[in-house]
Amino acid sequence: MQMAENEMGENRIVELTQAIENDPNNTDKLYELGRALESAGRFEEALSKFESIVLLEPEDHESIHAVGTLNLMLGRNLAAISSLTRATELWEDQPDYFADLGDALYSSGNAQGAKAAYETALSLALPNEEICERIRTALIKC
Repeated sequence: MQMAENEMGENRIVELTQAIENDPNNTDKLYELGRALESAGRFEEALSKFESIVLLEPEDHESIHAVGTLNLMLGRNLAAISSLTRATELWEDQPDYFADLGDALYSSGNAQGAKAAYETALSLALPNEEICERIRTALIKC
């Protein structure tokens, strides 16, 4: 089962790569390819696709957020903080963005900044949203 899913994922990556070769400015396909690469654990390649989108569409908060979370996963805290801060500026009502910013700030040693980001995330989340538990757990460590 896992092998079949991996093969389908790789086939999708090849298909999307070919589509982008024909239309390199297709940000929808770039985004989809970035997500497929991320799912396949190919984080550097995924990051490159999301960065390409941001160059084409500097206000694309979803791609900016993806750049931030991938940089965080790769241990590039300053780059993550920069992108995630920008994502929160572009879409101020997204609790996930603030929670991820909190993670980046905490990873960089800024517990006070992380706490503020987590508190903002919690204030934006609906009471029963899945992210609430993640935020509450993160606040405990601050």
